[in-house]
Amino acid sequence: MTTSPSFVGFTSGAAARHEVANLLHTYVGIADARDVGAGVALLGDARVVFPAGGFDRREDASAFLAGLWGSVVGHRHDVHNLVVEPAVGPDGQPEPGRWRAHATYTRWMIDGAPRLHTLGEYDLVVAEDPWRIEELVVTRTWTE
Repeated sequence: MTTSPSFVGFTSGAAARHEVANLLHTYVGIADARDVGAGVALLGDARVVFPAGGFDRREDASAFLAGLWGSVVGHRHDVHNLVVEPAVGPDGQPEPGRWRAHATYTRWMIDGAPRLHTLGEYDLVVAEDPWRIEELVVTRTWTE
């Protein structure tokens, strides 16, 4: 993955949105392929929260992702409405080099004809240099 230009600790919002979108869509592609090894490579050092659990240690990532993606039924995620903003700490001060993102998603099950299965949301904290996901929180607004 290439990185966008930064200028002495300053990354433009447009460049950050591009990088965050790349990370989120990389995750979605990995989830759709059910590639546990790639999931651990991308998220192993992150805090990951799903409605049914999660992990915050690399050594727990593989088992969690294998269970999460264990179904034999194919699925596909579509991401919508990505918003990326500079991260702000608990003290209200900007956190240079960190970004917060929110997106909605739909998940389709593919067992014969595709059917809508889940409507949900992704919340991320992403750090730059190198670009990486520090936190991924997945919520499900509706599921079949």
